[in-house]
Amino acid sequence: HPDMNVVIKPNLVMKSKPEAAIITHPAIVAAVGKRVKALGANVTIAESAGGLYNTPALKSTYSGCGYEAMAERTGLHLNMDCGYGNMECPEGLRCKSFPVIDPIRNCDLLINIAKLKSHCLTGMSGGVKNLFGSVPGLPEFHCRFPDKKDFGMMLTDLCETVKPSITIVDAVVAMEGNGPSGGRPRQVGVLLGGRNPYSVDLIGARLMAMEPSDIFMLQSAMERGLCPHSA
Repeated sequence: HPDMNVVIKPNLVMKSKPEAAIITHPAIVAAVGKRVKALGANVTIAESAGGLYNTPALKSTYSGCGYEAMAERTGLHLNMDCGYGNMECPEGLRCKSFPVIDPIRNCDLLINIAKLKSHCLTGMSGGVKNLFGSVPGLPEFHCRFPDKKDFGMMLTDLCETVKPSITIVDAVVAMEGNGPSGGRPRQVGVLLGGRNPYSVDLIGARLMAMEPSDIFMLQSAMERGLCPHSA
């Protein structure tokens, strides 16, 4: 709606050229952002990449991923606010609260635009895993949840906390092998999208020939009745 504050959350895990299939391609974020902006909403692109969460780090990531140039072309706003606050998750099974970056914590609507990749810890990175970038500074949670199943359940808790309204997964060129940053680009030619991030990821898992039961955040979602048991 006009004047609604909309945040687009891409995957910008590290500085990378879009063709390496490590990050959400800026062309997809630009297309979504321009459409939302045309409806009269205020659009902010926000991400907490793996590592420091401060203004120099954000600027470096945006620039290195091609987002700075994209924002100049489209007029979309890149978040430089490094504030964060607590969000409660009373239904959480592993976490009852999370520190969440201010743009996501305070937005009216969250659009989650992920990249489809293999992932050494979670099996796959898609819509649900992408929301880990809602948390400022990531090492604490890796230390708190070294067990893969517990880490996956935590990601489901986080998804239920920030509650994206729309999830889009960039699988035009996905990643296979040693993901999320050391794998190989794989041409797939697909964009996935839906209101339920778990159902979107079920389709992503099918594209990657993975069993949803082997992906712990999806297994946790299925056990909670948040998504179907198969795509």
